[in-house]
Amino acid sequence: VALTINVSAASDIPSTLVTRALDETNSIWRAVGVEFVWRRGPGPYAPAALTVVIGHDLRPVREGALALGWIYFDASTPGQRLYISYANVLQLMRESAGVTGPQDRMPIFEREVLMARAIGRALAHELGHYFLASKEHTKKGLMKAHRTAVEFFGPDERPFKLDGEQRSLITARLAQEAVVVSR
Repeated sequence: VALTINVSAASDIPSTLVTRALDETNSIWRAVGVEFVWRRGPGPYAPAALTVVIGHDLRPVREGALALGWIYFDASTPGQRLYISYANVLQLMRESAGVTGPQDRMPIFEREVLMARAIGRALAHELGHYFLASKEHTKKGLMKAHRTAVEFFGPDERPFKLDGEQRSLITARLAQEAVVVSR
């Protein structure tokens, strides 16, 4: 299944970082059989089900954790806009020098790779809320609520896998949407 998603990033966020973040998201979702076509730019956009915005908006710390991304729901229906906070990812990285190493000595490339990894994983999680049409979190896997810096910035993406039940729900929902779109 291929889905087109509009992507808009703040002008000061490097496009190479955005590309790496979208590649990270693709890597996580490819295991479920979902491919994304990312339509990038400032808009206006051709119609697409979703728009992802990567910017500097902040959300307060909730339950002891920075919100790296969010999606708004109308009652039980997920909205069409996902937001990823570059500013909160940067803050998490600053607070995680014990995991990532000191940023003041880090090459730009390395910092960008780590930031993109966290942004891509946060985006994959928010897409999970959209596809599952649920605000619920799980104890492990992609929909786990609270993450460590090691999970966000580390090389191992296994903690971001969907479980079998989630895969089935998403596959069924995407198949249903594909039928509706093809009519």
